Amino acid sequence: MGNDQKKPNQSNQGQYHPDIVVVSENKTQPNADNENLNKLKFVPMFYPILKSSIDMKDDNLYLMQPDRLVKLADVFKNHLSICAFNVTKDQEALSTEIKHLDFVIELLMQNYIEKQKKYAKYCEQMKAVNDLNVSVKKIRRNMDEILPMIKSINEFLPEEDRLEEFSFE
Repeated sequence: MGNDQKKPNQSNQGQYHPDIVVVSENKTQPNADNENLNKLKFVPMFYPILKSSIDMKDDNLYLMQPDRLVKLADVFKNHLSICAFNVTKDQEALSTEIKHLDFVIELLMQNYIEKQKKYAKYCEQMKAVNDLNVSVKKIRRNMDEILPMIKSINEFLPEEDRLEEFSFE
């Protein structure tokens, strides 16, 4: 039974055989993924905070020394006090800057209001001048209409009672 196997010849080598599975070694070079995996092997192991979440026999990992905790708390307290001091100084600086800006804005507003009042006075004066100008133009038109009538009436008068000729020029 085993003797009836044929030796592969050159013509059968490239053909596909569905019943035959060939397993060979991967001849590719290690890529970047393998390098990353190698780097991950050197990362230290981290343990969970709760001991009961994993089954560990070594309880020394979870023992904390009180003197080190006190030192850590003291360093943290000093850090927070420094941060609070810096925040207080920054808030004071901002407060003084805001007060200064409020003062400057108040001065600008007063200046603006004074200029607006002056402008309102100028507008009233210009309105009065425009009204006078309209009145003068109206009088001029009326005089232009009346002058020919005055001339014609003046001609009907006797020579000794006549008025001088009137002109605007």
